[in-house]
Amino acid sequence: TMALELGKYNIRCNAINPGIFKSEITAGLMKKDWLDVVTSKTVPLGTFGTSDPALTTLVRYLAHDCSAYVNGNSFVVDAGATLPGIPIWSSL
Repeated sequence: TMALELGKYNIRCNAINPGIFKSEITAGLMKKDWLDVVTSKTVPLGTFGTSDPALTTLVRYLAHDCSAYVNGNSFVVDAGATLPGIPIWSSL
């Protein structure tokens, strides 16, 4: 609804839905032995990215004038982990 309400002011509203990324916040999680097993079964690309370039490139694109026609979208950046048909963690 934000995209609808703010569009008349030429304000674009998009969302970025990140998966798990290698970062300071997830450093402890990335050291867990079971994570490799879960990743191999639930992440089609089989790995976790880093915020740069995976997220920063998208943020730069959305902030740039070249995305002036992009509004009201959600961008999922998760190596395919939330694709339909991918088993959820609780089923492993």
